[in-house]
Amino acid sequence: MAALGLTGCGGGERDRGVRVLVTDERGATTVLDRRDVEVRDGDRALDVLRRAAPRTIADRGGNVTAIAGRAAEGGRRWSFLINGVPAETGVLDDSRPTDEQRPTTVQSPSQAPVHDGDVLWFDRSRPGAAAPPRGAVGLFPEPFTHGFEGKRWPVRLECVDPRGEACRQVRDLLGRYDLPAAVAPLRSSYNPETARIAVGPWKALREDPAAGLLERGPRVSGVFARPQPDGRRVALLAEDGTVARTLGPGAGLIVASRYRDEPPSWIVTGTDEAGVLRAVAAFDRPTLANRLAVAIEGGDVLALPIRR
Repeated sequence: MAALGLTGCGGGERDRGVRVLVTDERGATTVLDRRDVEVRDGDRALDVLRRAAPRTIADRGGNVTAIAGRAAEGGRRWSFLINGVPAETGVLDDSRPTDEQRPTTVQSPSQAPVHDGDVLWFDRSRPGAAAPPRGAVGLFPEPFTHGFEGKRWPVRLECVDPRGEACRQVRDLLGRYDLPAAVAPLRSSYNPETARIAVGPWKALREDPAAGLLERGPRVSGVFARPQPDGRRVALLAEDGTVARTLGPGAGLIVASRYRDEPPSWIVTGTDEAGVLRAVAAFDRPTLANRLAVAIEGGDVLALPIRR
């Protein structure tokens, strides 16, 4: 099916309904992209999806089984994000290690509330070797524009070098989307109600709780990339969790993470300063569109997981 949709511009867009994005294989193929879908008081994600894609089928639990005639079959399943954030709620699972904890309840599309301006992303793919993603970069400037469940978080830009070129470029980008951000050194203070963007080489970022999940592998982080502790190399993984490619000097990485039930944390990093600058150069709406996470090598932007 051909994708339907309109192109958007920077900040200052007026909220008018909801955008519904439907893709296959973690954003590799766009099935449907509709904007300005009507949202009514009390609507849930499933209500809006059915308005955008009438041939939507859900089971008794409100979980989607088919969209636009595409069924969840062959080991595939439908997952969804709201503004790039998983629809999770409830108490933390204290039976798991602290850095693995996340809310125990995953809302079905029939439960998750929707608000004007939200973006609903439904994707059909095989689970693969990763846990469900803790976030996605492919709907930028979400989740910073509309937040989650009607709550918009303040944004904090945390840089290894707050006066450096990489930090300045990210700050300027956020300004173009009308996203004011407080700039501070990495983890110089803690605010559990603030969404964060951390910028700097991996060797410096790895101690950050949200960033450090990547070294635990995809079954914890939900990201198909695993940096080495010394920061010199990054293993890029295929859907089955095997290493498909290894990046070295000058490589960059942009991922969305989330520590426990805190607001989202985005990581803009690299194997060295050159890699960080390459990641910053790729940090824009067209490059990130419909991708869970990206790696940068030279002039190439690689969507994760790596497709063999």
